[in-house]
Amino acid sequence: MVAFTEASTRRVLSPWGVEVKKRLIERSLKQDDLVARLVEQGHSIDKAALSNLLYGIGASNRQPEIECISRLLDIPYLKQTASSA
Repeated sequence: MVAFTEASTRRVLSPWGVEVKKRLIERSLKQDDLVARLVEQGHSIDKAALSNLLYGIGASNRQPEIECISRLLDIPYLKQTASSA
């Protein structure tokens, strides 16, 4: 049985999400700035979708955006292949 606590209801950033947040802070950027850059590069994403990605929600459907974010923020990115998925 699981007991309810405030901590049990909190979403936790993925390791990649933590790295994105760290790099944004280092560059004095906001999530809105990152969303604007992604839109400029032709991606259809909003702040809510970016937030979900940082928590790992919907990441399998947003690999092009994740690759672009990683490239923009100099985060190493290994391309997923059908055999490694």
